[in-house]
Amino acid sequence: MGTLNVLGNDYNNNCYKDCFWLCLLNSGTSFVAGFVVFSVLGFVAEKQGVTVDAVAESGPGLAFIAYPQATAMMPLPQFWTVCFFLMLILLSVDTHFVTVESVITSISDLFPTLLRAPVRHEIFVLIFCSAFFLVHLTMVTEGGIYIFQLIDYYGCTRACQDCMAVCQCVAIAWIFDRA
Repeated sequence: MGTLNVLGNDYNNNCYKDCFWLCLLNSGTSFVAGFVVFSVLGFVAEKQGVTVDAVAESGPGLAFIAYPQATAMMPLPQFWTVCFFLMLILLSVDTHFVTVESVITSISDLFPTLLRAPVRHEIFVLIFCSAFFLVHLTMVTEGGIYIFQLIDYYGCTRACQDCMAVCQCVAIAWIFDRA
């Protein structure tokens, strides 16, 4: 979605250094998270006397069923549970903040005279966030897990990502052809 482009608005910014550190931190976080997840799954498998693949499958069940059960078996379970869910909340808030900022900046760049005025910009952000809040309320209903699984299964496929990449390339080529 171009989040690095949106967040790097300073013309004197060293983009190469930022991208290097972002990739390094992202890979390091994934590496540490892998150790944490698989050590906890190994701990649960050892306690239950089964193999790791029998403990949990991937998906929301891993984060909201298997991992809380695992932390309940550890010493100081309240501490580990609070740490885990605090990490999930901070990770989701950070991801949503950057995604919303990139979309809002992109739309504001299309209509600078209309949306860059001080009060109009805040109203636009409020309307945008409120609309998506109402759309995402379906995720907390009784059938919310089914909606989540539909989006997870069909919205995050390789074909969908490839189609989005081709559309973005065509849009950029069309914009630069018009300029």
